[in-house]
Amino acid sequence: MPDRPEPSSEGRPIPVEGAAPAPPAGLNPKIKTFGGGMRHEDSWSRSPNVTGTGAIHVRSFHSKLSDDGIAYLDRQVNEWLDAHPQYEVKFVTTAVGEWTSKLGKEAGLVVQVWV
Repeated sequence: MPDRPEPSSEGRPIPVEGAAPAPPAGLNPKIKTFGGGMRHEDSWSRSPNVTGTGAIHVRSFHSKLSDDGIAYLDRQVNEWLDAHPQYEVKFVTTAVGEWTSKLGKEAGLVVQVWV
């Protein structure tokens, strides 16, 4: 197997001989990305009313089930709430279980904040 070429000094990769040519102009790529049409909470059509009744939206957070992971999760949730003072937390759900990643399975915690 040949060695991979090193990037050039400008940070661009060096072209590989025999690489597939670019598709002709006018053809649409067949690969589509998911979530391209996802909306950020700033553009939600239903506003999270501060009435104390009913949740309208949810924001999920997850971390490893370790001391450092829990501290990171606390920081994530608090920063998100500080960045969105107009939201009132209606309730919170948690789940503990196995989180599957490229490195294997590990204990994880999922927190869902309903606003």
